[in-house]
Amino acid sequence: MANYALRRNTKDTFKKLDSIENSLRTQEKIYDKLDRNFEELRRDKIEDEKNKKKNAKNIRDIKMWILGLIGTIFSTIVIALLRTIFGI
Repeated sequence: MANYALRRNTKDTFKKLDSIENSLRTQEKIYDKLDRNFEELRRDKIEDEKNKKKNAKNIRDIKMWILGLIGTIFSTIVIALLRTIFGI
C-alpha cells in the first residue's frame, strides 16, 4: 500500500513538473513576443522623431517661402503706388 502511494505521489509530482515546464515555455513565448513588440515600438519612436525633425524643417521652409511671396507682393504694390504718386 505504501508503495502504491509512493508511485502515485511520484506520478503527481511528474505531472506537476510537466505542467510547470509547459507554463515556463508559454511564459518564454510571451516574453519573446513582448521583446519583439518593444523593439518595434522603439523603432517606431525613433522613426517618429526623425519624421518630426523633417516636418519641422519643411514647415520652416514653407514659412520662409510664404514670407518671401508676401514680401514680393507687398514690395510690388509699394513700387506701383510710388510710381503712381510720383508719376514715374
